[in-house]
Amino acid sequence: NPDLKVRLVTGDYSKLLTMVAGGVAPDVAYIDYVYVPYFAKRGVIECLDERIAGEGGDFLDRFFSSTLEGVRYKDRIYGLPDAWSPVLLYYNKTLFDEYNRAHPESPLTYPGPDWTWDDFRRAAKALTADLDGDGRTDRYGAMIPGSHHRWPILVWQNGGEVTSADHRRCLMDSPEAIEAIQFLSDLMFVDKSMPSAHTQLEGVAEQSINRWFAEQRIAMIYTTRYYQQDLAEVGGFEWDVAPLPQRRNRSTIYIGGTWLLFSQSRQQDAAWRLMHFLSDDVASTISMNCGRALAANRHTAARLTHHPGVPPDNDSAFVTYGDLARAKQFEYLDISKACHDAFQEIDLVRQGLRTPEEACRNYTRIMNDALEIIWREKGGP
Repeated sequence: NPDLKVRLVTGDYSKLLTMVAGGVAPDVAYIDYVYVPYFAKRGVIECLDERIAGEGGDFLDRFFSSTLEGVRYKDRIYGLPDAWSPVLLYYNKTLFDEYNRAHPESPLTYPGPDWTWDDFRRAAKALTADLDGDGRTDRYGAMIPGSHHRWPILVWQNGGEVTSADHRRCLMDSPEAIEAIQFLSDLMFVDKSMPSAHTQLEGVAEQSINRWFAEQRIAMIYTTRYYQQDLAEVGGFEWDVAPLPQRRNRSTIYIGGTWLLFSQSRQQDAAWRLMHFLSDDVASTISMNCGRALAANRHTAARLTHHPGVPPDNDSAFVTYGDLARAKQFEYLDISKACHDAFQEIDLVRQGLRTPEEACRNYTRIMNDALEIIWREKGGP
């Protein structure tokens, strides 16, 4: 597309919202896919179904099916997925090897497709250690961050749902959801193999949880491929990635962005050509090589995660398990205050200030009150 000239406008979400409200929206914008319903219901972004149909029946085959879930609104597509990542399990192979040499009678297997919650829990306890004998934990076996980009995985894997498929009811008070949050709590307060919200790890108290893994203070962590470029620069130990341990089913969540075409654009054909280019193999290759997680173009992702001799050995797991990832369709921007308050309930479990049952019931009440209002007043979130 040598005839296209693109002017880059930088800014955050609030700037984009201001531009849209002022009638000066960009032609194309890159944004978290959770904004798709918010913009689509207000008619400020274009449905792309006709343009996609014009590209031929196999155009959508280039994308991971899970990434398309996040850009749909009422069964219509409003965005083209871009850089993204499912959550997988990063683990320190060196720590597993050291443990097995010291405990040949009860070795730990590396995480793999057959791993269950029980396997994860056993390994987390085994790899937790007080290394200097001062009575304080210096290394934790596991970390499942408290973000709403992580704990819903446990609910889904245990057969529960955060909200109903029609988005009318919150279902976090189900036995399956409560049991999932109980598992999270037990890792922290029963097994003490995972740091709680109040845990201060000596020397890394102010660092990110991903950095804890790089410092070998955590042996396993639920995280994404966005972290991988930073980790590649860390030496001193071997590491790899694996699918998440499973319970009743195998699920994960994904984070990522999408390209949107705004209805205010006066050059929509050119904007579509740009979006089309950004999803093809050439642009996707540039994106991944710059460290932007995983390409939504599955063919590019499959090619660039195959790199024998360069860690991680199992990088292709992001492709293998990518279509099992689910979108954050329980996060509603129209009732963002309620979502924030509900998410805080799970964080209170991590602080030891709520039982899992209390938190899940409070979460459900907060969300159902807000959902009832938004359905009554605006026809849904």
